[in-house]
Amino acid sequence: MVIYTPLYLGSSTMMMNLGVLVEYLYVKDNRVKYCSQCCHGKIRGRYPRLPNISALNAVCGKRMFPEPRIVGGTKAAFGRWPWQISLRQWRTSTYLHKCGAALLNENWAITAAHCVDNVPPSDLLLRLGEYDLALEEEPYGYQERRVQIVASHPQFDPRTFEYDLALLRFYEPVVFQPNIIPVCVPDGDENFIGRTAFVTGWGRLYEDGPLPSVLQEVTVPVIENKICETMYRSAGYIEHIPHIFICAGWKKGGYDSCEGDSGGPMVIQRPDKRFLLAGVISWGIGCAEPNQPGVYTRISEFRDWINQILQF
Repeated sequence: MVIYTPLYLGSSTMMMNLGVLVEYLYVKDNRVKYCSQCCHGKIRGRYPRLPNISALNAVCGKRMFPEPRIVGGTKAAFGRWPWQISLRQWRTSTYLHKCGAALLNENWAITAAHCVDNVPPSDLLLRLGEYDLALEEEPYGYQERRVQIVASHPQFDPRTFEYDLALLRFYEPVVFQPNIIPVCVPDGDENFIGRTAFVTGWGRLYEDGPLPSVLQEVTVPVIENKICETMYRSAGYIEHIPHIFICAGWKKGGYDSCEGDSGGPMVIQRPDKRFLLAGVISWGIGCAEPNQPGVYTRISEFRDWINQILQF
């Protein structure tokens, strides 16, 4: 139970006091750190409280553009996936696309922890509302935001990719518009098995292939993790896929996420036509190979952690 949740910003530290179960978080070098005791630092100011997930239920997961027919593995229509973000990293003289991300509210985005691991926040840029990376004139323009804080999950393991999530706070809130709308987050632990999922990104069109300029989309079925493990074994790989992951893909292959898609959203449409963020693209072996489904971080397993960060 949360009694009161202040967030303070000091010269190098920030604290989140979560009431009955007290946990302290602090910021060092613009990254959230975790500790079990009070983190000392001279208080210089205070952040305002920001909307939590439930406060955004009125707008999340809605499309503002007409819904076209779906063709698996093709270019998406403009504005079809308004929560999609291009996470970009500074390379020599400009910011280049590195990973995907998804918009959670006007202040925060979510991506894979491996996309931002050991990357200074000052080297990151988020481009929201983007569609064609090579085209400047579009029906609605994109917005860009610098990253103020990186909050990677404290249990992220770069060897196994378990707990592969990171939350990114913007320096300035984004302004919602028809091509920039947050995605909904699941309320409970629905497994989504047998449901059709939509995966989007600017990742490679095939393994070692070119990067597209236009946002791509594929549809893949969600499968049980045990079946996913069996499929990988039939392809010659022994993989343990715990419940914190969610698997999706076709036995025959042909449709999948690929390099450059990591951190992007896997969404599922609810009966009311809104979209839920079921997973965040984490890992796979190859791209769209038979019996090698994509593996995603299961968002419903991390709702409490996400809520903890997004309250501020």
